[in-house]
Amino acid sequence: MEQPYVKIRTTDPDGTTANITQLCQSITWSGDWRNVARTLSFSPTVSAVDKHLPRAPTELGGSAQFWCGSELLMDAYSLERTRDSLSNTIDVTAYDRGLYLTRNSKIFRVTQQTPEAVTSALCGEYGIQVGSLAATGVPITRNFLGVNLYKIIMTMYTLAADQTGRKYRIRFKGTKLEVVEMGISEESIRLMPGSNLLVCTTVESASKMTNSVAIYDDNYNLIQTQEDSEAVGLYGLMREAIKASSYDDPVSHAKQILSENGLQTDITVQALGNLKLITGNTVALQEPVTGVYGKFWIVSDTHTWQRGLYQTKLTLSLEALMDEQEAGSLPEH
Repeated sequence: MEQPYVKIRTTDPDGTTANITQLCQSITWSGDWRNVARTLSFSPTVSAVDKHLPRAPTELGGSAQFWCGSELLMDAYSLERTRDSLSNTIDVTAYDRGLYLTRNSKIFRVTQQTPEAVTSALCGEYGIQVGSLAATGVPITRNFLGVNLYKIIMTMYTLAADQTGRKYRIRFKGTKLEVVEMGISEESIRLMPGSNLLVCTTVESASKMTNSVAIYDDNYNLIQTQEDSEAVGLYGLMREAIKASSYDDPVSHAKQILSENGLQTDITVQALGNLKLITGNTVALQEPVTGVYGKFWIVSDTHTWQRGLYQTKLTLSLEALMDEQEAGSLPEH
C-alpha cells in the first residue's frame, strides 16, 4: 500500500525557510485526549563540516508546517530544541496552537452565554482562527478568576454536556480551532492481523482498584459503605473513605468512585500508519490471540515516519473520554 507523502517546512524567526523533509531521520506526530496541543517532533541532520548539506531552520520561536500531500495537518511553533555534541542531528519539538490555550489565562465573567459563543469570543480576542464549533444551545453563567483559556472552554462544554448528554473535544485542524462532538465515525478504520495490525497488547491490572467506599459524617462516625463485594472477594479490600458533607449526594459519588476505579484494562496497538488514526476517532479491532474484539476509542496516538516506514501506535478505550473540567465558580447572589 502506497504511503502518503509528508512534508515539513520550517521557518526561522528571521524569515529563513526550507523544506527539510529529506534531512529528517525521523518524524513523530502525536496527540493525547488530555492534551489539547498536538506535538510534532523531528530530527534534521546537521553538520559543521559538510558545506554541501543544506541548513535546516530550527531556531526557537520559528514555525513548522506539516503536510500530507496538499493537506495541512499541523501548523506549529518550534519551542523545544536539543543538540548533543556526539550527535549529527538537532531534535526539535513543535506544538500546535492548542498550547496557547493553556498558556494564556483570563479573569472572565460569563452570563447566560453558550459554550460556542464564549469560545468564538475568546478566539477573536486572542487572534485564534475558528473552524466549526459544536452547537449546544445551553446558556451558562460562570465566573473565572485567572483560569486558562482551555479550562474555560472545556468547563463551559462540560457543563453543557451535563444537559445534552454528549461529549466534546477541542482540536486544531491546520490553523483553526474546532470543537467537535464525539461520536462513532462512519470512517472507523478496521484493524486486523495480516492486514494492517502489527501488534496488540492488553494489560489487566487490579493494583489501583477501589472496591469499597466508606461514608463518614462530620463526627467521624461511619454512616454506610458502598462496595463491590465480588471484587473484594477476588482482590481483597481496597477502601476509600469520604466525608458525606463534602458532596451533594455522597452515595452517588461513592458509586461513581467504584465505577471509575475497577479492574483496569489497557489496550495498545501498533499498526501500519493511517492519518485517520488520531485521538478522538474510533477503530474496529479484531485480534484473536488477546481476544480483543469490538469498536474502541483512540485516546492517544503516535505516528512515526522513520527509514521509509510509517507506523502508528494507539492507546484504546471502550468509552469516549472527555477531558471534563470544572474551573471557575457560580456567581454569588
